[in-house]
Amino acid sequence: MDRNIPIFIVGYMGAGKSTLGRKLAQLLQRDFIDTDIFIENRFRKSVSDIFAQEGEAIFRSREKCVIEELSSFPNAVIATGGGLPCFYENMELMKSSGITIYLKLSAPVLAERIELCKRTRPTVRHLSGEDLLQHICKALEERSSYYEKASFIISCDAVKTDKDETHLAEDIASRLLTL
Repeated sequence: MDRNIPIFIVGYMGAGKSTLGRKLAQLLQRDFIDTDIFIENRFRKSVSDIFAQEGEAIFRSREKCVIEELSSFPNAVIATGGGLPCFYENMELMKSSGITIYLKLSAPVLAERIELCKRTRPTVRHLSGEDLLQHICKALEERSSYYEKASFIISCDAVKTDKDETHLAEDIASRLLTL
């Protein structure tokens, strides 16, 4: 595997992109970058505040600028925001500049995960139960065609524990090292 190209982790919110990305970066001895944290540091505002004060369109344009910059970062594992691959030509840019990995989960599993941390998720904090599940189903219907363009699609419904995440990261790392 070429160490000069980045590895991008994509998927819906709550899929475990940041958690898996950190583990994968450690195993591959690469830097880890979370695009949401990168945006927060760059613009000195939380993602929630950007959404609330400036709107989604501004946030998405900032994501676009950030992914254009990060696509040239060598030796990095980059966890993207859930919507990032679905706007502009972001997914095509990531595919042409690196390796893309989609962490695929079913809507019910995502709903369970998101319910536990939704107060930090600006687009779903007001939803619960069936409304949250329906929101996720609709979003996955809109986004899956982007996510599924990834170089690798990893089914993650069975990943429940930290140990499961570690095993998954080890499996992905071993696959990548054979490229």
